[in-house]
Amino acid sequence: MIKNLKRILNLFTIIAVTFVLFGCGKSDNKTKSGKISAVSSITIINDIVKNIGGDKVEAISICGVGLDPHTYKPKPNDPRLVSQSDLVFINGFALEHWIEEMVHNAGGNKTVVAVTNGLTPMTDEKGFGDPDPHAWFDVQNVKTYASNIAKAFIEKDKANEEYYKKNLESYTKKLDSLDGWIKTEIQKIPQDKRVLITSHDAFRYFGRAYGLEVRGLQGISTEAKAQTEDVKKLIDLIKERKLNSVFIETSVNPKLLEEISSETGAKVGGTLYSDSVGDEGTFEGTYIGAVTHNVNTIVKALK
Repeated sequence: MIKNLKRILNLFTIIAVTFVLFGCGKSDNKTKSGKISAVSSITIINDIVKNIGGDKVEAISICGVGLDPHTYKPKPNDPRLVSQSDLVFINGFALEHWIEEMVHNAGGNKTVVAVTNGLTPMTDEKGFGDPDPHAWFDVQNVKTYASNIAKAFIEKDKANEEYYKKNLESYTKKLDSLDGWIKTEIQKIPQDKRVLITSHDAFRYFGRAYGLEVRGLQGISTEAKAQTEDVKKLIDLIKERKLNSVFIETSVNPKLLEEISSETGAKVGGTLYSDSVGDEGTFEGTYIGAVTHNVNTIVKALK
């Protein structure tokens, strides 16, 4: 518990420093190509950065496709990416404790933007009240992500303010369309079958927004290992409710959930994107594409 509280306090310190730097870091530093260098902690944020920044930005994610940001171990090149960037975008809500040292060592007026700024986190009901970082699974929250990203670009590159605003408006419309589509699709699942069982508790915002009961084998972080009691409770729930599907995740080891599937007879309904989007260059390699894939997979398995 003390370890978790220390991480949260450290992250809040970074975010507090961010607001100071955000006001004073108004330099027009860009890459040799003339573009803003933007580093994101995870691929989900990186895709949103690309949609808002467009051709004015060179964007890269530190935690790559299919990797777990809860347990990510920085590569030797990661600190250099942070040090040489103009903007660093993080999720916040205690997701990226590993980026703290990189930001600190970068020195100077490093502008770090927590894209969840303005949102109130759900908390971990299983643990010690830690913030649940997976706010992106409520599509309405991603409008806040996009808005915070646009504000950062405008602050850094005032000359292209209208460009970023136009991109924000266009992307927001796409998000509203996605949000409405999800609500329609979920209605295809019978009410008593709207139970989403996943590898870890990443989909609580999704469940709250779209009307599903969500149960994760592990907690909100994959650092929390599933206990024997957790496994037994999940097996009992599946059998008692006669649930016919469980879902594995692209960034989490599926072995234990596959064993539960075998024990209960509930089939693996498919693989969901949780803490990462799909491969670059594919539809699932975008936030909207990954969420669309998830919804199609869930509805097909549960209806």
